[in-house]
Amino acid sequence: MISAIGNRSRGFSLLEILIVLTIIVLFSGLFALRFDDSQSEELLARASVGVKSASLKAKRRSFAFRRDQYIIFTPNSFRITERGGEGQEPLGGFDSDRDEAAAFKPFAVPLGIKMEILPTGAKKWIKPDRFVWSFRDSGLSDPLSVRFSVGASYTKLTFNVLTGLPEEETFIQ
Repeated sequence: MISAIGNRSRGFSLLEILIVLTIIVLFSGLFALRFDDSQSEELLARASVGVKSASLKAKRRSFAFRRDQYIIFTPNSFRITERGGEGQEPLGGFDSDRDEAAAFKPFAVPLGIKMEILPTGAKKWIKPDRFVWSFRDSGLSDPLSVRFSVGASYTKLTFNVLTGLPEEETFIQ
Protein backbone atom coordinates (compact mmCIF):
# COMPACT_ATOMS: atom_id res chain seq x y z
CA MET A 1 0.00 0.00 0.00
CA ILE A 2 1.21 3.52 -0.77
CA SER A 3 0.69 6.22 1.85
CA ALA A 4 -0.31 9.83 1.20
CA ILE A 5 3.30 10.96 1.42
CA GLY A 6 4.38 8.52 -1.27
CA ASN A 7 6.39 6.12 0.84
CA ARG A 8 5.60 2.42 0.54
CA SER A 9 4.39 1.08 3.89
CA ARG A 10 4.24 -2.58 4.81
CA GLY A 11 1.08 -4.45 5.87
CA PHE A 12 -2.62 -3.72 5.59
CA SER A 13 -4.61 -0.91 7.05
CA LEU A 14 -7.22 -1.53 9.72
CA LEU A 15 -9.97 -0.67 7.23
CA GLU A 16 -8.80 -3.33 4.75
CA ILE A 17 -8.68 -5.98 7.47
CA LEU A 18 -12.20 -5.06 8.66
CA ILE A 19 -13.59 -5.31 5.11
CA VAL A 20 -12.09 -8.79 4.61
CA LEU A 21 -13.37 -9.98 8.01
CA THR A 22 -16.86 -8.64 7.23
CA ILE A 23 -16.93 -10.56 3.96
CA ILE A 24 -15.80 -13.76 5.71
CA VAL A 25 -18.49 -13.37 8.40
CA LEU A 26 -21.20 -12.81 5.75
CA PHE A 27 -20.22 -15.91 3.79
CA SER A 28 -19.99 -18.09 6.90
CA GLY A 29 -23.41 -16.84 8.06
CA LEU A 30 -24.98 -17.68 4.71
CA PHE A 31 -23.34 -21.11 4.78
CA ALA A 32 -24.63 -21.79 8.31
CA LEU A 33 -28.19 -20.89 7.28
CA ARG A 34 -27.97 -23.11 4.22
CA PHE A 35 -26.55 -25.96 6.32
CA ASP A 36 -29.54 -25.78 8.72
CA ASP A 37 -31.98 -26.05 5.80
CA SER A 38 -30.22 -29.08 4.37
CA GLN A 39 -31.54 -31.44 7.07
CA SER A 40 -35.19 -30.54 6.43
CA GLU A 41 -34.53 -30.60 2.69
CA GLU A 42 -33.10 -34.11 2.99
CA LEU A 43 -36.11 -35.36 4.99
CA LEU A 44 -38.55 -33.86 2.47
CA ALA A 45 -36.61 -35.38 -0.42
CA ARG A 46 -36.57 -38.82 1.24
CA ALA A 47 -40.35 -38.75 1.76
CA SER A 48 -41.10 -37.50 -1.75
CA VAL A 49 -38.79 -40.07 -3.36
CA GLY A 50 -40.61 -42.77 -1.41
CA VAL A 51 -44.06 -41.83 -2.68
CA LYS A 52 -42.79 -41.25 -6.24
CA SER A 53 -41.17 -44.67 -6.24
CA ALA A 54 -44.30 -46.32 -4.85
CA SER A 55 -46.54 -44.67 -7.46
CA LEU A 56 -44.32 -45.76 -10.36
CA LYS A 57 -44.10 -49.29 -8.98
CA ALA A 58 -47.88 -49.51 -8.52
CA LYS A 59 -48.48 -48.15 -12.02
CA ARG A 60 -46.05 -50.60 -13.62
CA ARG A 61 -47.45 -53.55 -11.66
CA SER A 62 -51.05 -52.65 -12.53
CA PHE A 63 -50.25 -52.49 -16.23
CA ALA A 64 -47.92 -55.52 -16.31
CA PHE A 65 -50.12 -57.89 -14.28
CA ARG A 66 -53.45 -56.43 -15.47
CA ARG A 67 -54.67 -56.18 -11.88
CA ASP A 68 -55.57 -53.12 -9.87
CA GLN A 69 -52.89 -51.94 -7.46
CA TYR A 70 -53.38 -49.65 -4.49
CA ILE A 71 -51.28 -47.41 -2.31
CA ILE A 72 -52.76 -47.21 1.15
CA PHE A 73 -51.88 -44.08 3.12
CA THR A 74 -52.02 -44.08 6.91
CA PRO A 75 -51.08 -41.05 9.05
CA ASN A 76 -47.35 -41.87 9.11
CA SER A 77 -46.77 -44.37 6.30
CA PHE A 78 -47.92 -45.77 2.97
CA ARG A 79 -47.58 -49.09 1.18
CA ILE A 80 -48.43 -50.83 -2.11
CA THR A 81 -50.97 -53.62 -2.06
CA GLU A 82 -53.38 -55.50 -4.32
CA ARG A 83 -56.18 -55.17 -1.78
CA GLY A 84 -58.24 -52.04 -2.00
CA GLY A 85 -60.12 -52.17 1.25
CA GLU A 86 -60.93 -54.04 4.41
CA GLY A 87 -62.00 -57.64 3.93
CA GLN A 88 -60.88 -57.97 0.32
CA GLU A 89 -59.03 -61.16 -0.49
CA PRO A 90 -55.51 -60.89 -1.89
CA LEU A 91 -55.23 -61.42 -5.62
CA GLY A 92 -51.67 -62.71 -5.49
CA GLY A 93 -48.40 -60.84 -5.74
CA PHE A 94 -47.69 -58.65 -2.73
CA ASP A 95 -50.33 -59.84 -0.30
CA SER A 96 -49.84 -63.58 -0.73
CA ASP A 97 -46.18 -63.93 -1.74
CA ARG A 98 -43.82 -63.75 1.24
CA ASP A 99 -40.75 -63.14 -0.90
CA GLU A 100 -42.27 -60.10 -2.55
CA ALA A 101 -43.66 -58.82 0.76
CA ALA A 102 -40.16 -57.66 1.71
CA ALA A 103 -39.96 -55.57 -1.46
CA PHE A 104 -43.24 -53.81 -0.68
CA LYS A 105 -42.96 -53.21 3.04
CA PRO A 106 -44.61 -50.04 4.32
CA PHE A 107 -42.67 -46.81 3.85
CA ALA A 108 -42.55 -44.87 7.12
CA VAL A 109 -42.61 -41.10 6.72
CA PRO A 110 -39.52 -39.68 8.51
CA LEU A 111 -40.09 -38.31 12.01
CA GLY A 112 -40.88 -34.61 12.01
CA ILE A 113 -42.41 -34.70 8.52
CA LYS A 114 -46.13 -34.02 8.17
CA MET A 115 -47.86 -35.84 5.29
CA GLU A 116 -51.12 -34.52 3.83
CA ILE A 117 -53.13 -35.46 0.75
CA LEU A 118 -55.51 -33.58 -1.52
CA PRO A 119 -57.93 -36.09 -3.09
CA THR A 120 -60.03 -35.28 -6.14
CA GLY A 121 -62.73 -32.73 -5.36
CA ALA A 122 -61.35 -31.86 -1.91
CA LYS A 123 -60.85 -28.21 -1.06
CA LYS A 124 -58.47 -28.69 1.89
CA TRP A 125 -55.40 -30.79 2.56
CA ILE A 126 -56.18 -33.69 4.90
CA LYS A 127 -54.07 -35.97 7.05
CA PRO A 128 -54.64 -39.45 5.58
CA ASP A 129 -56.35 -42.02 7.74
CA ARG A 130 -56.40 -45.20 5.65
CA PHE A 131 -56.80 -43.39 2.32
CA VAL A 132 -56.68 -45.73 -0.70
CA TRP A 133 -55.11 -44.49 -3.96
CA SER A 134 -56.12 -46.71 -6.91
CA PHE A 135 -54.10 -47.69 -9.97
CA ARG A 136 -56.34 -49.41 -12.52
CA ASP A 137 -55.32 -52.41 -14.61
CA SER A 138 -55.29 -50.10 -17.65
CA GLY A 139 -52.36 -48.19 -16.12
CA LEU A 140 -54.42 -45.12 -15.15
CA SER A 141 -54.48 -43.83 -11.60
CA ASP A 142 -56.80 -41.67 -9.55
CA PRO A 143 -55.69 -38.02 -9.46
CA LEU A 144 -53.95 -37.12 -6.21
CA SER A 145 -51.69 -34.51 -4.67
CA VAL A 146 -49.41 -35.31 -1.73
CA ARG A 147 -47.66 -32.70 0.42
CA PHE A 148 -44.84 -33.28 2.88
CA SER A 149 -43.95 -30.41 5.21
CA VAL A 150 -41.64 -29.57 8.06
CA GLY A 151 -42.04 -26.12 9.59
CA ALA A 152 -42.62 -23.64 6.76
CA SER A 153 -40.78 -25.84 4.22
CA TYR A 154 -42.73 -28.23 2.02
CA THR A 155 -42.67 -30.45 -1.05
CA LYS A 156 -45.91 -30.83 -3.01
CA LEU A 157 -46.36 -33.62 -5.56
CA THR A 158 -49.26 -33.54 -8.03
CA PHE A 159 -49.48 -36.84 -9.89
CA ASN A 160 -50.45 -37.11 -13.56
CA VAL A 161 -53.31 -39.56 -14.14
CA LEU A 162 -51.84 -40.92 -17.39
CA THR A 163 -48.13 -41.17 -16.70
CA GLY A 164 -48.08 -41.52 -12.92
CA LEU A 165 -45.26 -38.98 -12.83
CA PRO A 166 -45.47 -36.10 -10.37
CA GLU A 167 -45.18 -32.39 -10.89
CA GLU A 168 -43.04 -31.33 -7.97
CA GLU A 169 -43.03 -28.02 -6.13
CA THR A 170 -40.53 -27.52 -3.28
CA PHE A 171 -40.19 -24.54 -0.96
CA ILE A 172 -37.37 -24.49 1.61
CA GLN A 173 -37.33 -21.77 4.24
